[in-house]
Amino acid sequence: MARARLVAVLLTLSAAVAAIGVGSQTPVNHTASGSSGRAYVVGRTGLVQVIDTEHGTILSTADTTGRATGVAVSPDGERLYVVNGWSGSIAVVNPRTGAVVDRMHTQVQLAQAAMRPDGERLYVTAAGSVAVVEPQTFRLVAAIRVGGQPQGLAVSPDGRVLYVANAQDGTVSVVDTETASQLRTIKVGGLPQQVAISPDGAFLYVSGMRLGAQTPGTLTVIDTAKSEVVGSIPVGKGAGSVAVTPDGATVYVALPKERAVAVVDVATRTVRRTLAIAAPGVATAPGDRRIFLATGSTTTVLDSADDAVLSRYSLSSTGFAGPRGRDFDATMIAFAPTAG
Repeated sequence: MARARLVAVLLTLSAAVAAIGVGSQTPVNHTASGSSGRAYVVGRTGLVQVIDTEHGTILSTADTTGRATGVAVSPDGERLYVVNGWSGSIAVVNPRTGAVVDRMHTQVQLAQAAMRPDGERLYVTAAGSVAVVEPQTFRLVAAIRVGGQPQGLAVSPDGRVLYVANAQDGTVSVVDTETASQLRTIKVGGLPQQVAISPDGAFLYVSGMRLGAQTPGTLTVIDTAKSEVVGSIPVGKGAGSVAVTPDGATVYVALPKERAVAVVDVATRTVRRTLAIAAPGVATAPGDRRIFLATGSTTTVLDSADDAVLSRYSLSSTGFAGPRGRDFDATMIAFAPTAG
């Protein structure tokens, strides 16, 4: 049954390829090694807010009109790709105006997204496969078969390798981005959810949930050169979003079941502390030591040097067109990638 469904999904994606045509804020005084000008914050119901990361001011808002499961940003920051997973569509947002300028309907349920650092390919997970989109023409160009129920994904800094967490199989797929084909799979066990790669590309971090109430969630460490698991760190009841600091020394892991965030020391591979902050989404910007947390009606900014809260930016609950009447519930934060 599962195999038949996978075949059907791949056929549907392949057919799609053919059809489509192959408030008031206080400035932050931080000492980061670099800084990203804009953070792209996405709410659970598909609402978007673009924030000036220095002052917390809201630059624009958008409504993608569907439950959001993934997000990616073009390298120049001029296009935002929001995956409305339940409806099987990808919305393209102009972050300067907040307008939805394009939309792709795939006819299959989608999950998460990642942008290649050179901006030439957008990757979106679907059931048993990864949809490959050419952003410039916004068309589906390939479907890569991976493991069961793929979720989080990340591209290596040099753009050559794509890593995909397969929740159903307990594996990570290693994909060659040039040939759009799977090279190998790495067994990690449990229910892998999301992935993040170190800035130097040497290590991949995979968050996972375990089956059963007594078994912990984990952060699995993979040596990318060897494609081998080199560590497994217990991080609570269930692990979610993952972010690595620019120096590669610390990993932040969202613990949605515990309404907390685990701070993992890479050198010792232990949890240094657990922060009592309910944040389903964590993110870092290239070259910026600040940590950005999606905390519902706010974005919380930490200093990764000591995990002190630098600021909390209030997000707007107004300004969205239409009679939808929803509060903004931030669950994801994204930044523009940089080429390695």
